[in-house]
Amino acid sequence: MESPPQRDDSNTTIDTTLERVLARVDDLESRLAWQENWLERLDQTLIHQSATIERLERRCQLMATRLGEHRSALEALGGEPEGSDERPPHY
Repeated sequence: MESPPQRDDSNTTIDTTLERVLARVDDLESRLAWQENWLERLDQTLIHQSATIERLERRCQLMATRLGEHRSALEALGGEPEGSDERPPHY
C-alpha cells in the first residue's frame, strides 16, 4: 500500500517569504515617498525664509541709514548734543 503524497512545504515557505519581502518593499516605497515630500516642503520653507531674511536685512540697513541721516540733520540744527543716545549714569 502506498502512503499519501507528502506536501512540499518549501513552496509555502517561499510564498510566505516573498509576501514579507513585497510588504517590506511597499513599506519602504511609502516611506521614501513621504520623505521626498517632506524634503520638498522643507526646501520651499527654506527658500521662503531666506527671501524674508534678505528683505529684512535690506530694510534694517535702510532704517540705519535713515537714522544716521536724521541724527546728522538734528546735529546740524543744534538740537541734540553729541552722545545723547548713551545711557544715563544711574543705569
